[in-house]
Amino acid sequence: MSIAVDTLLPGTIPAPPPQVRDGLEIESDERVRESLDVLADLYNYNHWLFNKVRPFIRGRVCEVGCGTGNITQFLLNFPEVLGMEPSPQSFERVRARFACHLNMKFVGCRLDECPNPDVPAGEFDSVICLNVLEHIEDDVDALVRMRGLCGPRGRVIVLVPAHGCIYGQMDRSVGHYRRYSRRQVRQAFERAGLRIVHAFYLNALGFFGWWWHGRVLKREQIPVQAGRFFNRLVPFLDAAERLLPPPFGQSLIAVGTPA
Repeated sequence: MSIAVDTLLPGTIPAPPPQVRDGLEIESDERVRESLDVLADLYNYNHWLFNKVRPFIRGRVCEVGCGTGNITQFLLNFPEVLGMEPSPQSFERVRARFACHLNMKFVGCRLDECPNPDVPAGEFDSVICLNVLEHIEDDVDALVRMRGLCGPRGRVIVLVPAHGCIYGQMDRSVGHYRRYSRRQVRQAFERAGLRIVHAFYLNALGFFGWWWHGRVLKREQIPVQAGRFFNRLVPFLDAAERLLPPPFGQSLIAVGTPA
């Protein structure tokens, strides 16, 4: 039975099952790999996202769903970094990419397999999950598992797509279950036993771009040229949002600690 997208509550639209495995991470399908490759070229954008979460990261770091290393590349100066990646293709690429960095270790496992001997419970000061939680059907269970990886004073740091009203074809094509409001993130954190200490939107301009390409034009992926143009605008957008933090955005960052 098919369900019209507009009849569902914003932010709770189910992703297409073929792109999700066991409800806990996206399959390594060609569409997702293409998206990661496009993002790999957007250095300014990736660096901007990292700079937004950087003030909250400390100590031993676990990166959940590190992909091919688009964010991992900015973690080189941390004392210990463990990257988790369930996709065999992405895992091999990221492991080879950072093979010469002795402070980095990569594990090809799923979040629902943690904790385990390679990803021990209570050992990390920071557990980061950037643009991954939206791919997980049971996001509360995922947050519970991330909380379990934290030490007593650890932090769970997530970046997720924001606002269900712009959920469109691009979200469906890469297996997004939802886009979040600040209230929805807070509720998920609280149910997982996490207390939110920071939550804020970013990338107001990207909100309109995502709506235009995904909802109006129904594209499955941001055009490469549009992505590169936006990448050049990032320094100006960053400066503007530093002066005036936006009340909405394409993305949302939340930081929580074990309650």
